[in-house]
Amino acid sequence: MRTYYVGLSIAAATAAGLANLSCSAVECGPGTIERDGLCAPAEQITEPAGCGGVGPFATVLGLDGLCEAETPTVCDEDTTEEVTDMDTGVTTCIGTGGGCGTPVRCDPPDANRATLCGQIYDTGSDTPIAAAAVNPTGECPATRPDDGPCSLRVRFFDAVDFASNPSGAMPLTPEGGVYQDGCGRYRGHNMQRATLGFIGIGVDDATATPAVQHRLTGVATANELANPGRDFRAYATTVATDQAWTSSAGLTGMSFAERGVLAIVFHYKGVPQAGVMARRNGALIPDDDFYFSDTGIARTTVDPAQTSTGMNGTALVIDVPSPTAHDGIGGEPAGCRWPSNLAAAIPTVVFVQIKEAETPAGAACP
Repeated sequence: MRTYYVGLSIAAATAAGLANLSCSAVECGPGTIERDGLCAPAEQITEPAGCGGVGPFATVLGLDGLCEAETPTVCDEDTTEEVTDMDTGVTTCIGTGGGCGTPVRCDPPDANRATLCGQIYDTGSDTPIAAAAVNPTGECPATRPDDGPCSLRVRFFDAVDFASNPSGAMPLTPEGGVYQDGCGRYRGHNMQRATLGFIGIGVDDATATPAVQHRLTGVATANELANPGRDFRAYATTVATDQAWTSSAGLTGMSFAERGVLAIVFHYKGVPQAGVMARRNGALIPDDDFYFSDTGIARTTVDPAQTSTGMNGTALVIDVPSPTAHDGIGGEPAGCRWPSNLAAAIPTVVFVQIKEAETPAGAACP
């Protein structure tokens, strides 16, 4: 929503014949009209119906007959953060206290900087990483435990650098460092934007001896969506999940993660969609795509005979050595499509890409 500020120029008007009001009419200059014997701007609003709107864009009729800003929403900065929906103009105060179900505080970055905040999900179960048994809502300590969300490491990268060299890419440094807590929430505030337009998040083990080993798992988003990017899902993939996928798919030699796998998840309004076939450069890829037989959102069992997404809406794609356009066909709501985005299957990495159904114009599918 765009806000337009219209300046009203008030022209000075001289009334003629003031000595004989009972006989002479008031004569007003250009751009003004007579109201109650006085000259006033022709475009002046004198009825409340001329004002309105909601949130920070709302106006009310002022004492001078002009629309003026309504008293804005003010959130307590110590316990809430201000979130404005730019489509409706509604400002909501979101609490930053509470338990693990509360989103982590996520303030906007400075100009030309980036902020990403969200929750780490388990790739296999597609649910948030289980909260720590001790002090779950507290920030992760410098010396990390070997189990729970704080045993994981969250880092931010230029996504193109990460794709080229996942083990050697230079991380982006958030202001104050990366925040993680025992709920599995994370925040990277006021980071440098990615040079080539996309910021990546990599999640792996923070310790050398984790109780549950993980494969390096990545996601990415555009700079423009990190202003800030709230409730952005990062993923963590256990070695056990990678092994289960590989075994059920009948792959030999390297596992999915070792060879590099792109996990494309097709969503409509946040819900996984069945019946979608992955495509690369607009063509089906029957030799390089795999789908799950799970009857829920979990991703545990690959069915090598299946040719489209099951209930979890997920396709596993291999043999993509460099960023290439991927989309899907089938299962899309009427009048909508699956967006095409660049992605690669990076050796040693599970890369997760969520595709939300969109209209042909690129808006969210209604």
